[in-house]
Amino acid sequence: MMRRLLLGLGLVLMGCAAPVGLKTVDSYQSLPTAEPAMQFRLTGRISAKTPERIFSGTLSWTRVAAEETLLLSGPLGQGAAEIRRQGDHVMLKTAAGDPVVEDSDERLLERVIGLHLPLDGLVWWLSGLPRPGVEFKAGLDRDGRVERLDQDGWHIEYSQFRRYGETWRPGRIFANRGDALEFRFAVDSWEAP
Repeated sequence: MMRRLLLGLGLVLMGCAAPVGLKTVDSYQSLPTAEPAMQFRLTGRISAKTPERIFSGTLSWTRVAAEETLLLSGPLGQGAAEIRRQGDHVMLKTAAGDPVVEDSDERLLERVIGLHLPLDGLVWWLSGLPRPGVEFKAGLDRDGRVERLDQDGWHIEYSQFRRYGETWRPGRIFANRGDALEFRFAVDSWEAP
């Protein structure tokens, strides 16, 4: 009887050691044919931590054709910032100062939340997909959705998938780059424009 109990316990522990059904891939041909959301209205709660600063607040992101607007605000609307892109021009406007125009959305996003992330790449990651043209390693769940992603030095985990139209999108995203950089996003809504 004791031997059966130990064998059963051993099997349970082995089952806990690795996620069941997680398939690892590193080529785009192995991924589902899902495309990122290219035109959308996205709202949610965001937090970012770097060695220099911590940011938490809400994000409202609208992307339609060649224009997009990100509204970021901290608790109780403090630290509000707007990033607006029209074609090749990107502008940052904060409640505290004059608008700043850049040719790089990465620099503006770094200025606001402290993370060096391109908006186009972020669209892929928030959609639960690796950005194209860059090496990656992904773990797929039983339904073929990306559950874990390693790319550009970031480790990203996705959970709470929800269906929007014909596409599944992650509801929670956790990303870290070593111990120093961390990014969390909880999706409240994805909508077609």
